[in-house]
Amino acid sequence: MDARQQGFSLAELMVVVVLLGVLVAGVMSSFTTQKKSVSVNSQIVDAQQSARLLGDLLEEDIRHAGLLVPESAALCGVDNTNAPDVLFVSDAAAIRPDDEINTSLGARIGGGSGLVGGNNVQSGVFTVDSLVLEQATPDPAYDTDADGTADSDFRVGAGVIVTDAGNPTRGSACGTITAVNLAGPSVTVTLDSGALGALPGSPDPVDMVLVPAHVYRITGAMQLQRNGTTIAADVEDLQVAVFVDLDGDRTIDVGEYRGDGVGADFDPSGTDMSLAREVRTNLVVRTRLDDPDNPNGRFQDAENRAGPAGADGFRRRTYSSTVMLRNVGGRVSTV
Repeated sequence: MDARQQGFSLAELMVVVVLLGVLVAGVMSSFTTQKKSVSVNSQIVDAQQSARLLGDLLEEDIRHAGLLVPESAALCGVDNTNAPDVLFVSDAAAIRPDDEINTSLGARIGGGSGLVGGNNVQSGVFTVDSLVLEQATPDPAYDTDADGTADSDFRVGAGVIVTDAGNPTRGSACGTITAVNLAGPSVTVTLDSGALGALPGSPDPVDMVLVPAHVYRITGAMQLQRNGTTIAADVEDLQVAVFVDLDGDRTIDVGEYRGDGVGADFDPSGTDMSLAREVRTNLVVRTRLDDPDNPNGRFQDAENRAGPAGADGFRRRTYSSTVMLRNVGGRVSTV
């Protein structure tokens, strides 16, 4: 037989098939590993970017806390040791400061089911003198009835901070708005924090004030919400600590940082929030999917909350920032 008519033997074909199989398997394994690496890296970058952007938004709101409202209504929150914290900061977007001379804006509470005994608060309806803080030159911030015209500084889904401006040592209470009645005018609130502290023995006249606020909370689905709207997913924790300058020396003394795991937990009820000087926030953001090559991925400790034990493979990034409350603590007069 002519040599040019000879073919491959079965053994030779089998060797070639095996070699091709090994080569293809190696290439596919390389592609799979590379794809997994790219996916993990992409998720890590997304988590880092999300943490930074969320941290910037939080910092901006905190920097404006207390702007032209009673100082004791600048800040409020719920400090949890086994769940994310909830943070309320006064809403500066509801105020037009260019021609405002009053430094203690707020809706004065006249009654309603949310006011108990004339001097304390609970969930319910708060009747107020106005839904617009700047009564001299009304300039509402939000359109609550969808008619195209702004009509209120309070809005459903956002928060409120309640304080007794005449007795700031009673602290603050905070809750979420469930209804706004323009005709009332009134605001229906579900309190998240406890009521105000007791009145002092010789109190100044009670001056109950309702202030609109931004509220940050994390849902069970790890969604970070601002005023009831989801702004980011895969946010695992928000922890807050507050420096309350009890002796007025502007130096952090032992026990003056509340909610940090060393001093007392942060409780706005009975704490004079006009003595708050700075706020430290911690955001823990995780990747969307777990990484099988990272079996030691663990939950993170933050402030006075210890992360749950165990490992789940997720990669996490923590963003911490400290912001001075420049609108609190420096006023000479409330007029």
